[in-house]
Amino acid sequence: MARAFEISIWKPHAGKRTECLNRMKEWREVSLKAGVSSYEILAGSAGKDVNNIVIIQGFKGLADNGAVNETFFSNPDVVALWQKWQHDVIADLVSHDLYEEEA
Repeated sequence: MARAFEISIWKPHAGKRTECLNRMKEWREVSLKAGVSSYEILAGSAGKDVNNIVIIQGFKGLADNGAVNETFFSNPDVVALWQKWQHDVIADLVSHDLYEEEA
């Protein structure tokens, strides 16, 4: 089964990069507990994503991605973190896409 990856690119608001990275680390903890297989945080260093934060969430496959997403926002830890920050937006979502690994 080919692995699946959700790749999200975030543009932190001015002066909020460090805070945004810290939040992404908290999201990593919660996401892994909620069933995401892997969670990588990357910093855009060159090209179109300079200064952006790139999040790569790994899943066992597309079916696993769907199953995790079906229950993700009903997970109590996810709900608590979402409620903590839902009205304090410090980054804009540039893109969010789903990819499947090629053999």
